[in-house]
Amino acid sequence: MMTFVRLGLKMLRNHHNRLLFLFFLTLLVIPAVRSQTNTAISRDFDKEMVIYKTDNTDSTLRPTSLSKIPAWMNSRFPEQGDTLYVFGISDPGLNDTIARQQAIFRGMALGAMAKVTDCEHFSDFYSQAKGSGTDSKYEEIYRFSADFSGKSMTPVILNDTILSSSEAIVLLGIPAKSIHSSRKKNMRIEAVLYNNEADIMYGNKMSRKVDINILKRDSNEKIIIDGSYFYQMNGRATDMRCLFPQSQAVYDRYEFYYNDRASTHQTDSSGVSGTTCKQGLWIAYVSEILEYLSMQTKMLSNESQVLRDKTEDATVEILRERSRTRLLWKIGDIDIHDNKMRVNLTISTY
Repeated sequence: MMTFVRLGLKMLRNHHNRLLFLFFLTLLVIPAVRSQTNTAISRDFDKEMVIYKTDNTDSTLRPTSLSKIPAWMNSRFPEQGDTLYVFGISDPGLNDTIARQQAIFRGMALGAMAKVTDCEHFSDFYSQAKGSGTDSKYEEIYRFSADFSGKSMTPVILNDTILSSSEAIVLLGIPAKSIHSSRKKNMRIEAVLYNNEADIMYGNKMSRKVDINILKRDSNEKIIIDGSYFYQMNGRATDMRCLFPQSQAVYDRYEFYYNDRASTHQTDSSGVSGTTCKQGLWIAYVSEILEYLSMQTKMLSNESQVLRDKTEDATVEILRERSRTRLLWKIGDIDIHDNKMRVNLTISTY
């Protein structure tokens, strides 16, 4: 402990290092929230559908928050080399110190994921052909995870800012060798993406659910240090929650808009249309990254099975796919235009 304090006193001499020291000190003293069983996202949508039916945001205009994006956020990242470049973004509405701590922490976790991501995926496509037509349902779940040691990582803060929405943005440069230099990896980032689409006689319904947590291992228990959850029905956000000590995010009270700065480069979006920023930059940022990773993971599906059943009235078919792979990725650039974020990732297999 004394060694940590002496190291901290040295770190305090520099502004950026002071932020890192405060972040690690916070991890030692803040009360942690014990996680419940952290399994794949439940398929029970009863609670979410109640929120969907009773939420009156369609008829009530929420106040807007307008922020100006710094020019360096829309710039191309330098050549990666032995350094990983990654953004960390906080929830809105936090005080400056907590927002920076959260942004740094999230950036470090995403850096660990960029170095190596364990990807798992399974999907079911169900179709039932009847005389009156065909009903179909598509369901898929992805899980992305990475283990790391926060103490061994040595990120450098290259740029940082606080927006008028009180969202902190930091650009970190993380030496790749420092991410897995420690054998004891006591931290884990885990993201679960769930998509469901049903095409029935009465119309098409789509739902999307994302749960992303950064956890700390404590004996045989996992402690959620930072958590984000959001749910969409037919492209409309219906529920957003965050979990961070001393956090009071304002996701449910505002719609977020960002300046329409034209980027100085052409972003190769590879057909990806971008993600709205109305729910804040962190949600758009994570959604874009997971969208790219899910597309690549699905392309590498290596297990499939077809089940068929035929009766007098209908023919039922289920196509199941599964895959497991490890991916490396890096951010080429980020473009925010028309209040949509586009993240360009370069992905390769491990």
